[in-house]
Amino acid sequence: MKYGQSFQEESVPQWAHYNVDYNRLKNLIKVNTTRDQARALAIPGHGDAALERFEDVFFADLCNEHDRPDLFVKCKVDEINCRLQSAQKKLLRLLARCSQGRRSISPKKYAKLDVDIERCGDEIRSLQRFTDAQRMAFHKILKKYKKWTGSTSLGDRFNEQVLSDPKSFVRRDYQPLLSQYRDLLTTLRSTTPRTSEPTSQASSRRASRRPSTQIQLPPPPPQAYWNEYDDGSEAEEESYTIFVNPEYDDGFPGSKTFTYVFTKAMIPIEKVKGWLSPGTSPKERRPLLTSEGYFNEQQNGIDTDIEDEAYASSSEFPTGYATHYATFPSISEQKFSRQREELLFHIMLGCFFASIVLLAIAGTLVATGKRKLRVEVDAAVLVGVLASLFFGTLAIGTMLYRQQRLSWLHRALIGLTFFGVCFLNGVILVLVAGNTGH
Repeated sequence: MKYGQSFQEESVPQWAHYNVDYNRLKNLIKVNTTRDQARALAIPGHGDAALERFEDVFFADLCNEHDRPDLFVKCKVDEINCRLQSAQKKLLRLLARCSQGRRSISPKKYAKLDVDIERCGDEIRSLQRFTDAQRMAFHKILKKYKKWTGSTSLGDRFNEQVLSDPKSFVRRDYQPLLSQYRDLLTTLRSTTPRTSEPTSQASSRRASRRPSTQIQLPPPPPQAYWNEYDDGSEAEEESYTIFVNPEYDDGFPGSKTFTYVFTKAMIPIEKVKGWLSPGTSPKERRPLLTSEGYFNEQQNGIDTDIEDEAYASSSEFPTGYATHYATFPSISEQKFSRQREELLFHIMLGCFFASIVLLAIAGTLVATGKRKLRVEVDAAVLVGVLASLFFGTLAIGTMLYRQQRLSWLHRALIGLTFFGVCFLNGVILVLVAGNTGH
């Protein structure tokens, strides 16, 4: 495997965008140089001008590639150092509280602090791995440059001016950080209170075989009401209780009255909707098998959850849908049928509304029409009556086209409405005929 492919694995994957661009530098050498170019015979006292120009450009490129991981390592070291100092302050604060003995400290705080310190240690080791990978990448690039050009001046120059600099990240020593991390972790784990819990299933079984004894648990720590103004930042992560008034109403003024009035107003509306909607036939809930014979003897058996899930009750289907046994329920087809029934119902209501409006207009024209315009008024009334009868007949046809089984009250209301529309239209026609005779 080529080093360009293994370089990403040897480095830290989550920090890959800070790596040296090894493949780009390698391709740059191949494009701008020829192997063993420096071994060609040259005029004494004169160097290769093209190679010198490329060497200067490539040296600047190497310096730029060095500066990116160098800045990242410096920032990361400062970050880890600050985190370790913060963890040390927290540990000293916990030890001070334990020595005072005012209140017990939860082991969760020690565990959380332990996790934070361990993360710092992991990042220190990752920094060492990252630095070693970048150092090896620079070594491979300089070796490849020497192989393709035969010149050692670039390697000597870069090692002397950049890599040998004590401030370079490849010369950084991580031992002080590791020592600080180990000392802090050792101090924390030596002062962490031990918890007596069963460590395996075998120990838990042995404990369960022992005779039960009453264990006196320590009393829980008293709950205190804490606020930022009294204690400030001294409380930190200690537990506290927030009091919530259960009688507090966060609604707008008069919300309870509005809710009560709205609930009372919806009661008659729900009753009317129940009258108009078709009732559920009791045959839909009737069992397929009777309670006689062999299956009746099995009723005293033990029912399992698997059988309940396999043979679902028909009561779980939506209201208004028929139940199909021995096949999958055709819910999609029934939804389409239900939507068609609702559409026909709304069309019927609209036709009745239009018929009543036209009837009212015709009646108004008969009552307020002028005698000088009697012919025009009678013609308008006749058109209104015919349109009203048309919409009423269309409403009846829409009801008859519905396939849903309607209740007797539903049919009676529709029939009375149609009869009333026809009767009033007939009365208006009689009045118009009487006015024409005069």
